[in-house]
Amino acid sequence: MPPDVTIAAAETPATMPAADVILLPGRAAYLPATQTLLVADLHLGKAATFRRAGIPVPEGSAQRDLSRLERLVTDTAARRLVVLGDLFHAQSGCTPAVLDEFSASRSRIPGTEVILVVGNHDRSLGRIPSALGIDSCLRTLDEPPFHFVHEPATPLVEPDREAFTVAGHLHPTLALRSPSGDRIADRCFVAEGNLLVLPAFGSFTGGHRVEPVAGMRLWIARDDGVVDVTRFAELASRSVR
Repeated sequence: MPPDVTIAAAETPATMPAADVILLPGRAAYLPATQTLLVADLHLGKAATFRRAGIPVPEGSAQRDLSRLERLVTDTAARRLVVLGDLFHAQSGCTPAVLDEFSASRSRIPGTEVILVVGNHDRSLGRIPSALGIDSCLRTLDEPPFHFVHEPATPLVEPDREAFTVAGHLHPTLALRSPSGDRIADRCFVAEGNLLVLPAFGSFTGGHRVEPVAGMRLWIARDDGVVDVTRFAELASRSVR
């Protein structure tokens, strides 16, 4: 049987509740037992990829995302940072400027180990340059009771295993309307069974809309907070039946 893993949301990194997995403002999660910060799907260089293709998009998204990540590492005093895949978007977007921004950011958190669980976009780059300061690049990471991977085995359910899976890749979003007409739409954390999927950390990323089902837990993921909307989703689902 999968382990019983507790999940809770924190108002701020400084006010964490007691839980195995803590969901943080800013689209990240924290594991207190190992002082590990988890993020997924930064897609650094995506804007540069678009600009190279002649699509005019604003600059600066990578630098802003890296600054947010540094603050989370500092605020949580994380011993480790585990990126659950798609740190970079594409080889064409890994410009000298993007790589320099990452290297500079890495140098500002020297006491934190950085582990990349390689995602499908990362694989398109081939070998990750050692000069970037990433300590380990792995296909998966197993640390009981957790199994860390980029892509979950199926959209929202992992097969029975003696582990609790934490993944990225799906870029989950949520759009709900309650019976009273209130609307919520944003990125979200999704937990179902023995699987937790993190929202995309990168600001310049798309999203995949989640359709709530019975037994699913949902939290809206914002820069200024994490909101449990599981009950809201249940009410919204009933209103459209």
